[in-house]
Amino acid sequence: MRWKRLENVLFFACLHLVTFRGRFYATFHSEETVVIDPYSLEVTFLLPSPRTPVHYLVPFGNDEHFLVEVIFPTVGKLTCRVSRLDEEAGQWVEVSDLGDRVLFVGGHLGNISCSAQELPHGLSGNSILFTNGSGSVTFPYKYGVHTGNAEDDLDCWRSSMENRVVILNKSFPVLAFKVEC
Repeated sequence: MRWKRLENVLFFACLHLVTFRGRFYATFHSEETVVIDPYSLEVTFLLPSPRTPVHYLVPFGNDEHFLVEVIFPTVGKLTCRVSRLDEEAGQWVEVSDLGDRVLFVGGHLGNISCSAQELPHGLSGNSILFTNGSGSVTFPYKYGVHTGNAEDDLDCWRSSMENRVVILNKSFPVLAFKVEC
């Protein structure tokens, strides 16, 4: 056994590396996402590349794979764009509905997802929960949240302020939280 340098991978720091359906998926500071076959070590680029420097890979079991991109507006609060991997086409497809899924984005702590049916009352499906913030209180992100500001784009994911989530523990590998309805 010996080390082998991967072809077609730029020399940028890797942000995220996850396995999904027997292959490696990696995102880089260069805002590119690649698929690496572990046997041939062939590298394939996924399109479109993430459009923001802050993005996260979130697999949903062995069924689906999501890309969450954080958008930092010049004014207002953070919003997100979510895409699902279309493996056959080799590209990310933007989505506005996650169905019964909840995506947990923890950054360096890892990203996971599950069915809302597996969670406590008050945290519904079709939502994203960021667990990597500095504070212990967060709110689920939902698609199309009305802010009361007519200029706000509703075609994005934003904090819903629906139910307050208190993070009790986020020491890897344990995430404990309570939902305040």
